[in-house]
Amino acid sequence: MIRLPRTPLHVRHQAHTLARPRLPLHARRTHRPWIAAAVIPLAILPLAACSGIRDSQRGHNGIDISVAPFTPIPDGATYADPPDESSASQTPPPDTTTDADTYATLAPDNATPEERIPDIVRRGRIIVGVSSSLNFLGFQDPSSGNLEGFDVSLAREIARDIFGDPERIDFRFLSSAERVDALQHGNVDIVVRTMTIDRERRSKVAFSAPYLHAQARILASTSSPIQSADDLRDATVCVTKDSTFQHNAQAIAPHSRFLITNDWSDCLVAMQQHQVQAIISDDSILSGLAAQDSNTHLVGQPHGSSDYAVGIAKSTPGKNTDGLVRQVNSTLMRIRSDGTWQRLYDKWLGNYLGNSGVPPEPTYVQEEPQ
Repeated sequence: MIRLPRTPLHVRHQAHTLARPRLPLHARRTHRPWIAAAVIPLAILPLAACSGIRDSQRGHNGIDISVAPFTPIPDGATYADPPDESSASQTPPPDTTTDADTYATLAPDNATPEERIPDIVRRGRIIVGVSSSLNFLGFQDPSSGNLEGFDVSLAREIARDIFGDPERIDFRFLSSAERVDALQHGNVDIVVRTMTIDRERRSKVAFSAPYLHAQARILASTSSPIQSADDLRDATVCVTKDSTFQHNAQAIAPHSRFLITNDWSDCLVAMQQHQVQAIISDDSILSGLAAQDSNTHLVGQPHGSSDYAVGIAKSTPGKNTDGLVRQVNSTLMRIRSDGTWQRLYDKWLGNYLGNSGVPPEPTYVQEEPQ
């Protein structure tokens, strides 16, 4: 069960201003020190208490696939049935594979932040897209209103290396589907929001070196017979829009129906309302959901792995972002070497993913000596 006290409508914050994700930079009022505390759409009932009056239906292996009547699905969510030979789209899926070239990024150099990113330095803060509802990664502390989590802590380390102050940040709340657009439209400088490196995304944005390794897992109810992907036949599985798993989960659960939501916390709500029987995502995300509801747990073996990186807009003739890539990578190099990465991992993820976490190794583009 999620225990979340009421969040005040406005919370005083000295370091940053929260804004709508798509607000143009020139329209922001940067002098206000107030932030609006986002209402996090977290689940509020344990699975065992959400049954209501339901018509019992049993699917493969005895999975309960019944749904409480008249319960609306999360706002903006849609269902997708498993494809068959007669209805399968002829459009190939996005290329979510990776190789060494996909991971290659610009190495840090000896330049200063003023030389690498003069516009950001003059502005006095960096604009970062994050989540406000991913437990352990990017979430708003209900008691203080402050943003916390592994991704948020990494963003603060990036700001520390630019300004000498980890709080010189404007945070923008983004859903999974908004990350690429926010970078392409210049609404944020960087995105630190569980952004997986793959070929399809690499064609649209630039990436830093990887900062966190994740494995695909399944989250199910502790009272469910689901113990592995083999048990997902006839089940409804939740994934989020424009996440890697919207495209990859079908390989894990080819005979499942999917509920596609805007946010992973919506998936947890849908599971509590018996609208889905499982959630497929990274272990880092699912561990945060499981910690919010003790009636859920991770099951089965990992189904592949991926790495998160900081998303950065691609360089264009009018705006070169190579310096920003190098600046972010210099922070990643520092926190790997000085123990900061391990400290953040142990604080936010170690108790749930194991204390054997190690930072991913970077792969740098081969460049001619200057």
